[in-house]
Amino acid sequence: MTLRFVNSALFYLFLAALFSGLYGIVWTLDGWVYELHRIAAWAILALLPWKAAIAARSLRRGLCPNFRRGLVPLASLLLATALLAAIMLALLWTWRLGAQTLTLWWQDTLISWHWVLAVSLLPLFLFHVLTRRPGPHWQDTLSRRKFLQTAGVTAAGLAGWQVAEWLAESRLAEGVTRAPSGSRLNGFLTGNDFPETTNAGFRAAPQDADAWRLRVTGAVSAAQTLDYAAILALPHSSRIAALDCTVGWYSVQRWGGIPLADVLALAGLASDAFAVRFHAAGGYTQTLTMVEAADVLLAVHVGGEPLSHRHGFPLRAVVPSRRGWFWVKWLEEIEALAGQAVSATHAGRRRSIPAPAFPARRSSPPPAR
Repeated sequence: MTLRFVNSALFYLFLAALFSGLYGIVWTLDGWVYELHRIAAWAILALLPWKAAIAARSLRRGLCPNFRRGLVPLASLLLATALLAAIMLALLWTWRLGAQTLTLWWQDTLISWHWVLAVSLLPLFLFHVLTRRPGPHWQDTLSRRKFLQTAGVTAAGLAGWQVAEWLAESRLAEGVTRAPSGSRLNGFLTGNDFPETTNAGFRAAPQDADAWRLRVTGAVSAAQTLDYAAILALPHSSRIAALDCTVGWYSVQRWGGIPLADVLALAGLASDAFAVRFHAAGGYTQTLTMVEAADVLLAVHVGGEPLSHRHGFPLRAVVPSRRGWFWVKWLEEIEALAGQAVSATHAGRRRSIPAPAFPARRSSPPPAR
């Protein structure tokens, strides 16, 4: 393979892996995005022998104390090392190699460090692309002459993906299933008996139900302040939804509470409101488009039990279309946003489709535990 083909292929594969991975730590709706992420990673691994040979030829020319032959090669070596580390962390987590309960700093698991490291690679990657010649070009991978090489790399990615998935499934414990994200089942219709993940900075003190209040503010005609008794008096509904946490587990529970749409209607939602921001007692906030907000349930119960403190008592958001860090706990304010109040980061609209409660990939359903 030529230098131009290898560099261009790695460029596009890295972008595919990066942006599909970023999607995967936010949304749960499209399982195919996770598969694309895995295929891209295996295609990158398939190209590494050729890239290693290119790097070896470059290093044989020696390093110099200057920008082109000093800083650039060192930055490129750091990028390669960090990229391999990120992939290895994902494989250790996927295949459950070593201690299955291994945790690192801040109680995060291997998969958390995988995506933290991968996101941090972006500046190094851009530096590498901008300082290396030749730069990437689509004709280096999609021209008629390069079609067979592109097909070969794609086939290697598909083959590696299939083998990795087979091995991951074979190493699952009895009764445990995987979500499309790869997270393992931990709690199936078990009420409050499922894991908790909360960074220390986002933890709230235990809430007194008599003193607690929920404020509905922002782009509404009549701001509301509701106490716990008023919340319990509103018409309730329930749904089964899967909470998929980015540290590598998911839990399927029956949640009971009030649709967010009903609470917003009670306050008289303004016609130009297009997003809602959740404020937690601990200072944590998250923002959703109004399209996604239509699917949100404000939960007071899980499995027929009042929420425990660690799961967000007295009120938490159930957001089926998003990963667990959008399921804001200890809610104390819901703010409707209109005009330019919402940042561009949250301005994109998603289709209003409830995410599935992650049916088992195996033929038999997971047991209630």
